[in-house]
Amino acid sequence: MKRKILTTAALILVIVTACFAADISGKWAGKLMDQYDIAYDFKVEGEKLTGSTTGPEGNLINIQNGVIKGDDLSFTINIMDNNIKVTGKVKDDAITLTMPGMNGGEPMTLILKKVK
Repeated sequence: MKRKILTTAALILVIVTACFAADISGKWAGKLMDQYDIAYDFKVEGEKLTGSTTGPEGNLINIQNGVIKGDDLSFTINIMDNNIKVTGKVKDDAITLTMPGMNGGEPMTLILKKVK
């Protein structure tokens, strides 16, 4: 009996958590280091985050291993044969992304706004 109750409670928790994941589907844009225009096209299905961005050479880069849980998100992008882990936070009408700095330098932060 206890097992059935715990299983039901765990299932409800998973469903409630998935319902509160931010739906950031659509196009978002911002500037990296106040110089480089960056845009992402996100798609959310439950906790799965997919989408793409455009690389430095104008090529399409797909998001890999994307996850969104509540307001937290993470994914990997491959830029010039380097897998870059990106983490982020959704707050109000903005997404703040953080990625490692070049050559082990300070992490870089990018604030995205929804494109209307």
